[in-house]
Amino acid sequence: MLGLASCLKREQYPNRPDVEFIGMYFNPNASSVIDSLGMVKFRFTDGDGNLGLDEGDTLNEFASGQPYHFNLFIRYFEKRNGVFEEFVTDPAFHVRFKRLNTVGKDKNLEGEMDVRFDARPGTPYDTVRYEMYIVDRDLQHSDTIVTPDIVLSTLGF
Repeated sequence: MLGLASCLKREQYPNRPDVEFIGMYFNPNASSVIDSLGMVKFRFTDGDGNLGLDEGDTLNEFASGQPYHFNLFIRYFEKRNGVFEEFVTDPAFHVRFKRLNTVGKDKNLEGEMDVRFDARPGTPYDTVRYEMYIVDRDLQHSDTIVTPDIVLSTLGF
């Protein structure tokens, strides 16, 4: 009689959050700049399971008006005369996402996130891109995702 046994080794991720670009999608029913919504999908991992904020996380560095009130930071760039320049929107595109829970003693987090955005926030420029990164509750920054160039005229905007 032959018996085989194995243990499934669970992947261990670094404590610093990691993000990986998956793709971009646009509202196929957009009829104007006003509803020109797009979406970026990315994969994330975090080894110590401390991504996201609770509603009560509003003190110190997480307080409204403080840099880490948000935990997903999005920067918007327009291509002007062949060079990408950041255009700072008001309000910013930054997002505050809720705490992501781990199951049991395993603190590893992995998953996918979709982020909606305005594909053309009132700009006359035709080519734009986005950069984004996440920050965990220990204020560790992930790497930055840079979207491919988005040529808005090809989307009908």
